[in-house]
Amino acid sequence: MVHCPNCGWELKKTHRTVFQKLIYSGAFVCPRCGLRTRRVRARIRVTAIFLFSRFTHCISCGSPRVHRLAKRDRVDTMSHHPFSVIQHLIFAPLNKCPNCRLQYFDWRAPQNQD
Repeated sequence: MVHCPNCGWELKKTHRTVFQKLIYSGAFVCPRCGLRTRRVRARIRVTAIFLFSRFTHCISCGSPRVHRLAKRDRVDTMSHHPFSVIQHLIFAPLNKCPNCRLQYFDWRAPQNQD
């Protein structure tokens, strides 16, 4: 169960508006101190990490542990994310995520490269 970061009490689920249901996977309120907190949907969080990061991150899982590939691996899946397709059209290097085995194109360098 989720606990309040202020007082440590167990948070209770609260109702969300239609707009909030699109963005947040859950909304909680603390019965003791009244703190309201929300959880952003994982897909939105991963996309934001990918788009606004200095280094490249996996489009699917958000992992920073990616590496460059010299050529496409026909066994692993290729991303059809619009950003990756645009990057492919402007000849960006190919990256691969070892966690989810997804290949995608991105100009930004992996974080573990010097």
